[in-house]
Amino acid sequence: METVKSTVIEVPWPETGEPRLKVSVGGCRLKISAVDGDAWVSGTYEDPTGGLESKVDDQGGGSVRITQSGKISRLKNPFAGAPRMELQLGKSRPFGLIIETGASEATVELGGLPLKRLAIKQGAGRCDLDFSEPNPEEIDEFDVDSGASTLIMRNLANANFTSMTIDGGAATYDLDFGGTLRRDGEVRMSAGVAAVTISVPAATAAKITPGSVLGSLNIGDDLTRKEGGFWTENALAGLKPVLYIVPSVALGTLNLKVT
Repeated sequence: METVKSTVIEVPWPETGEPRLKVSVGGCRLKISAVDGDAWVSGTYEDPTGGLESKVDDQGGGSVRITQSGKISRLKNPFAGAPRMELQLGKSRPFGLIIETGASEATVELGGLPLKRLAIKQGAGRCDLDFSEPNPEEIDEFDVDSGASTLIMRNLANANFTSMTIDGGAATYDLDFGGTLRRDGEVRMSAGVAAVTISVPAATAAKITPGSVLGSLNIGDDLTRKEGGFWTENALAGLKPVLYIVPSVALGTLNLKVT
């Protein structure tokens, strides 16, 4: 049996410029987590197919891109399984992060990372994302662009965003806004043929105002209709900060829950 080669990935913090990291993979099992340490990015890449190499490209100005390269026609073992990339991201400096995936399975744990901007661009596949710890920085722009996929995001209040935009197609979304809301945040979501579940904690002041929903709209307990939307108890009481969510589903199901 041929031994699968493991490539070490090590990226130091840039000496100048604002750090920006882009991870772009096609068919891959991707795992991203946070770690204490001196490096900005550390990790490994394994390719059992023998034809999809990893590449680290320093684009200057503090911007680094990590990608896969190769052609399907050149794979030595096309049925050997999907490549695996595991990355650990450092916490010592704020940075921006873009994650692009194709037909991939991604597990992304961003808890505690000092992120100033975040973008998720997802093709076919599945992505599980979690902010298990609060972001010590403020994200002004949090953008999600998703295709025919499954997207599960947990503890989104810990992301500490001002504005979050989600554009999706034929997808399944499970969006949990658990965590600690430290400032007002606005979420605007537009989905095609989709099954969407939005969950907010009972302790969060949240106002959810659905846009166009052609399909079924299911409202859970502990949400009160007011001013064309659905409010949690703490929103009714006038507590702040407030989470504003405006979801639109062209065709499908929208489930709103308080947890």
